[in-house]
Amino acid sequence: MKAFLLFFCIFFSGMVVFPQAAKKTVNAIPVNEAVKVDGVLDEIIWKSAPVATDFIQREPYNGKAATFSTEVRFVYDNSGLYIGATMFDPHPDSIPAQLGLRDATSLNADNFIFVVSPFNDGLNAFCFLVFASDVQSDFKLAADREDDFSWDAVWLSKARKNAQGWVVEMKIPYSAIRFPIKPIQEWGINCQRQVRRFREVDTWNLVDSKVSGYVNQSGRLEGIRDIKPPLRLSVSPYLSGYLQNSPGEHEYDFSYNYGADLKYGINQSFTLDMTLIPDFGQVRSDDKVYNFSPFEIQYDERRQFFTEGTELFNKGGLFYSRRIGSEPKGYGNAESECKTNEQVTDNPNQTKLINASKISGRTSGGLGIGVFNAMSANTWATVRDTVTGVSRRILTQGFTNYNSFVLDQNLKNNSYIDFLNTNYFMPTEGYTANVTGTSFKFANKKYTYAFIGDGFISQKYYSHDAPELGYHYSLTYGKIAGNFRFNYAQLLETKTYDPNDMGFNPINNRFNNTLSMQYNIYEPFWKVLNWYNFFQVSYKTLYDGFRYTSFEFYLESNTTTKKHLSMGVYTNFSPVESHDYYEPRVDGWMYISPAYGNFTYWISTDYRKKFALDLALTGYLAPKIKSSAYGLNIEPRYRISDRIMLLYHFYFENILNDVGYVDTMTATPGNPDIYFGRRDRQSITNILEANYMITSAMSIDLRARHYWVSAPYYSFSILRPDGTLEPASYPNDPDVNYNLFNIDLTYIWNFAPGSQISVMWKNAINTFDHDIEPDFARNFGRTITSPASNSFSIRILYYLDALYFKKKRSSEIAKLSGQGFD
Repeated sequence: MKAFLLFFCIFFSGMVVFPQAAKKTVNAIPVNEAVKVDGVLDEIIWKSAPVATDFIQREPYNGKAATFSTEVRFVYDNSGLYIGATMFDPHPDSIPAQLGLRDATSLNADNFIFVVSPFNDGLNAFCFLVFASDVQSDFKLAADREDDFSWDAVWLSKARKNAQGWVVEMKIPYSAIRFPIKPIQEWGINCQRQVRRFREVDTWNLVDSKVSGYVNQSGRLEGIRDIKPPLRLSVSPYLSGYLQNSPGEHEYDFSYNYGADLKYGINQSFTLDMTLIPDFGQVRSDDKVYNFSPFEIQYDERRQFFTEGTELFNKGGLFYSRRIGSEPKGYGNAESECKTNEQVTDNPNQTKLINASKISGRTSGGLGIGVFNAMSANTWATVRDTVTGVSRRILTQGFTNYNSFVLDQNLKNNSYIDFLNTNYFMPTEGYTANVTGTSFKFANKKYTYAFIGDGFISQKYYSHDAPELGYHYSLTYGKIAGNFRFNYAQLLETKTYDPNDMGFNPINNRFNNTLSMQYNIYEPFWKVLNWYNFFQVSYKTLYDGFRYTSFEFYLESNTTTKKHLSMGVYTNFSPVESHDYYEPRVDGWMYISPAYGNFTYWISTDYRKKFALDLALTGYLAPKIKSSAYGLNIEPRYRISDRIMLLYHFYFENILNDVGYVDTMTATPGNPDIYFGRRDRQSITNILEANYMITSAMSIDLRARHYWVSAPYYSFSILRPDGTLEPASYPNDPDVNYNLFNIDLTYIWNFAPGSQISVMWKNAINTFDHDIEPDFARNFGRTITSPASNSFSIRILYYLDALYFKKKRSSEIAKLSGQGFD
């Protein structure tokens, strides 16, 4: 009864929107003496600097005073900002300090984060994180977009335990951030501390859980004035070498690459980034899967140049960087264009980038400007006549130019409006694709309600044909603060809207209407720390004729107990049949998909323990066609020590009596035979990850993945024009038995700021056939004994800062002057 009354009080208090807390202010003071970043705040200047203290809990008791005291001080000179943070702790021997490689984000260790928004716009921020184990990480925050953990800057830090707790000392060079050109700076900042053993997160300026956003709840850093930042110019040349072989080959081919990344500070606010002859051979292998669906699968971007500093471009699905340097558009033409007695001897599966560059920054008026350009060279396949021995080349993709341009204006109330344009040009084909539009967010003064949307026009021009135009818009209005939140969203895309030459949009020709509601309890009550609840209902049609496609519900609820056990359940279901216009793969045809329901239940144990477990159970049921599914996801992790971590991931899914597309055959024009089949789809994924930290700057990482999917078909049908299925026979064997096996073994040594030596072995096996082996062990044995491709590589990257050479030259001149030379 008490728990019910407590919940009743919390529920109705959540209907009230509380005003944001007053913003704290702290001053930075100038320093003339050298500050050594060693984790010991023994310079005299630290005693004179004002203190940012009185931290407040963000989690678990939002708004209450922090358990332990924290003091942060700021000093600056013409090269950068220095931060000295003291995290008091009466039991320093109890501070966890797991080691990890640079850019780790989830170590079992206390940490401190300095968050700075130099334009104080409440939208964008740079974040600098240091763990108590002296591991460094950095990332960016941007409103309404995912945190950018791929961003890397060159900065200094040192963490050190002492009798009072632990200390972090940082130097953030002005070259690492962007700030307005004006004599007096006023930056939005926050400082965050995590006490890992209590799972407590404290911030200097209150971050109210009931208020949407993080950067907009920053305090202010004042006092920085009349700084004269030095030249911002750095070059990171690289040299890499490869030994590689292809499946079935015993001899290894040697190759080498060289190039450079360049960064030039046009001024304090704008930066030019350029990569010349880039090399991405050491990028981690993709977790590829077999695609049964009619839609393209989106894979993560892991190439650093395309993940770092691209947040201005990643809006509205217009910029999918994996289009750049991707598979040539005419990759499959090499086989089809072979003449009698010819065979393909070489067919590159990636276009070769010549260079890529971007200019980005923000004016003092809050206008962000981004310009991106990349070029890829002609890509050729080679075919050879087996009789004459004569070889010739086939162009699979001509020279291609990629452009993106963005204007992003910050507005009051943490709002913004953007102008975006992408342009794709392939002159050999006489083809141009252009997408232009805008996105925006307008919030009220209290930042409790917001109107969010975007609109784009796609244009495709062919030298020999009429242009093809399409458009898209999405609009969302809702309440964005408080315990209770809601929004209504509408999305429309025409049948011809296509941003996919540079963007990612797997579905067009749609008109979606969605109502979402959530009720969240952020304060601990009863036996839980929080409780999040979400409900959504959507009604979807095609844009073309506004024909019905689906009516679906989605519900989710999750919580974390006071013993730090997280758990949740979510379900989505359709109480009526859906009309699927995509699965048939033929324009104008539709498959009537039955009503269905599925659910997932998951738990996650406390990661502070040496052993932790993530577990998920899934189920699916479509009664009308007697289809069902069940799945199991198990992810145990074991921290052997602060240096060694093991993680295993097992995923199993079995879909029984699944119905899906098989093939299209056209006996007479305009009258296709679209075959569907019943199958049992089973997939098993095993992933083993091991990490050994030799030091905080040196590690060995192993990642091995085996993915197996099988789908035996046992009956076939032909799709009728009314969307139903008629039993039929199918002449071919569509059974699927697909295996992927990858090993990535990497040694990394960050031997200096921004500099790295990496050695990598990549092993890849890819098999596909129609012969399904039901026994897992025999299938796995058959896979790992199949022909494999191997790649051994070493890469050396060295960071060169023009400021270092300038100081060195000044020092040499000073020495010569002291010896009496002019």
